Amino acid sequence: MSTLTEAYKVPELKKKLLFTFLIVSAMYVLTLVPIPGLSHSAICEHVRLWGDYGLLLNVLSGKALYNGAITALGIYPFLVASIVMQIATIAIPKLRNLAMLGDEGSKIITKITRFVALGMDVIYAVLFAVGARNCVTDQMPFVLAIGLAGLTVAAGAAFCGWCVELINSKGVGNGITIVIIAAIVRALPHMFKQAIEGSEGGYKIALPIVLAVILLVFIVFAVYVNLAEKKIRILFQKKTVGMKQYGMQNQVIPLKVTQAGIMPIVYSMTILLLWASIVVTVSTKPDQGLALGAGEYTSNILFIVMYVLFVSMFTYIFSMIQFNPIDIANQIKQYGGYIQGIRPGKATSQYLMNTYTNINVANAAFLIILSAIPMLISIAPKLSLVWHAGIISLVVAGGLMETKILLDNGIRDNNEALKQSGREAKKNKYSKNNKR
Repeated sequence: MSTLTEAYKVPELKKKLLFTFLIVSAMYVLTLVPIPGLSHSAICEHVRLWGDYGLLLNVLSGKALYNGAITALGIYPFLVASIVMQIATIAIPKLRNLAMLGDEGSKIITKITRFVALGMDVIYAVLFAVGARNCVTDQMPFVLAIGLAGLTVAAGAAFCGWCVELINSKGVGNGITIVIIAAIVRALPHMFKQAIEGSEGGYKIALPIVLAVILLVFIVFAVYVNLAEKKIRILFQKKTVGMKQYGMQNQVIPLKVTQAGIMPIVYSMTILLLWASIVVTVSTKPDQGLALGAGEYTSNILFIVMYVLFVSMFTYIFSMIQFNPIDIANQIKQYGGYIQGIRPGKATSQYLMNTYTNINVANAAFLIILSAIPMLISIAPKLSLVWHAGIISLVVAGGLMETKILLDNGIRDNNEALKQSGREAKKNKYSKNNKR
């Protein structure tokens, strides 16, 4: 709270905070606008049969799915597009070279991602329209109604993706993270209400308390781990000329244990639910047969195994994107630096690689264990709602810490700018006094 209060006092950060709040608010206003061309009661009843997949998509869309609103798909198509571009950037040399160009390359990749996201919006809107073919209203021709519904849902998904980009460019924090955290916070009261209504006797009181305690403990632990870091001290050789020493000051490279952030979880869940997003959405009876098996992923052991594998893979990918040991070792050698007890060059690169590999293993283990504990607890009777508690706590804690770091950096930059302007003002005043 202190960081938020200080950030609100900085004009630039205040504008970004208010802009972010405005964008998120606009998204939630649209969760109340029904899809034209469909019977509202029929589509609301239909999507509630989507099982666990529908429950998760309802959270990601800010409850728009269960409301039968135009933003029913939420940011899911945008997430799929982001994953496609992430994999393509690694696999395609031209895109990989663009990513290495800095801001200019990032702008081009962002434009390509935008077109891919629009394609995904159309694809998922078509799937949604096909699945909702039995929910069409009788007040207009079938083709016109189903076309209007698909077009509106595609526009709603495109708007959600656009909001994510706006937060990235003009707001505070990562757009995907901010939208997901806002969606989780909005869904929590309903989850507790559902836990109370779905339990009997002593469970009616015990279950919400157990759920609240698990969330609180996990969030506190996740915040604690997010603050953990390993500091590598870099020493620089100094030359003495006369009475003065020349050379760079010794520095410290802080390696966060959770270097990959929450993206491994978000991307893993998105990929694993691709099959469900197709089968469940297209089916007119999502509570039967193949669609039922795809939608009810919380009781699927194979899903949990694949989740562990994907989280491990994405943890390594996102960590290596943010920190390249070979490049860091070359930069240290170039500026005449070294790690105490380690030779510059190849030995330093190997040391950083080994250290970073160990941190990545710890990062992946942390994400997996904290996610898996509630999954195991949910096996117990009446505790099925606990399944998502680990994922929710990781996303909320990681997202809040990520945003806090950005705000702290903004506050520090503003304070440094004020000090610099103060020094310049004193210097100008001193110059004027000397001229007189």
